[in-house]
Amino acid sequence: MSQLEKKHSRTLFSLIPNLVTISSLCLTLTAIRMAFAQDFVFATSLLLIAGFMDGVDGRLARFLDASSEFGAQLDSLIDFVNFGIVPGFIVYFWINSYQDVKGFDWAMVLFFAVCMVIRLARFNVDLSKKLSNPLLEKYFFKGIPAPVGAALSMLPMVLYYEFGDGFYTNPILVITYISVLAVFLASRIPTISIKKIPIRNEYAYLTLIILGSIIIGLVIMPWLTLAVIGIVYVLSIPITIFFYIRIEITDRLKK
Repeated sequence: MSQLEKKHSRTLFSLIPNLVTISSLCLTLTAIRMAFAQDFVFATSLLLIAGFMDGVDGRLARFLDASSEFGAQLDSLIDFVNFGIVPGFIVYFWINSYQDVKGFDWAMVLFFAVCMVIRLARFNVDLSKKLSNPLLEKYFFKGIPAPVGAALSMLPMVLYYEFGDGFYTNPILVITYISVLAVFLASRIPTISIKKIPIRNEYAYLTLIILGSIIIGLVIMPWLTLAVIGIVYVLSIPITIFFYIRIEITDRLKK
C-alpha cells in the first residue's frame, strides 16, 4: 500500500473511539425518552454512563493512535447534546412530575443549554488558537467541565433517590441550583482537575485505598456515593479558587 493510500485509509480499530462517542449519544437520547416516561433512575444512570464514556473515548483514541480532526469535531458536537441538552430535559421532566412552576423550569433548560454551548465554543476557540494560561492549566480546569456539569445537574435527583423528599426537591431551589451551575460552566473560574493532582510516592497506597473505597461504594450504595462525590466537588470550588489565587500571587512575587 502506497503512502497516499495509507493516508486516506483507516483500520476498523481506529473507528472504535468514534463508535464509543456515537454510542454515548444514543444513551443520552434514550435517557430523554426514559425521563419522558418518568423512569428517572434509568435516565440518570444513562446520562452518568455517557459521562464516563466521554472520558474514555479520547484516551482510547490516543491509545489506538486514532486521533483525528473528525473525531474531535464529532466529540464536541455530541458533548453539546449529551451534556448541554439532555440534563436539562431530565430535570425538566422530573420537576414537572410533581409540580408546575409556570415556565421557570423551561427557562432553566434554555439557560443551561446556552451556558453549555458558550463553554464548548470557548473551549474550541482556545484549543484552535492555542490560547493558554500555563498556571491555570497546570493544576485546574477553566470553569466546570461539561461532563462534570451534567453529572452535578443530577445531584438533587440523586439525593432524592437515596433519601426521598427533602429541601433539595423544592423546584425553585432546584432551578436556582441548575442556573448557578450553568453560570459556573460558562465561567473561567478555576476548578479542580483530579488527573493533574500530583501524588507523592508515600501517599500512593493511601490514594489506592481511597479510590478502592469509592469503587466499593459505587457498587454497594451507588446513589449515596455519587451524592457524596457531588457535594464534595461543589464544596471544593471555593477552596480551589482560594488556592489558585494563592498560587498566582506566589508566582507573581517570584517574577
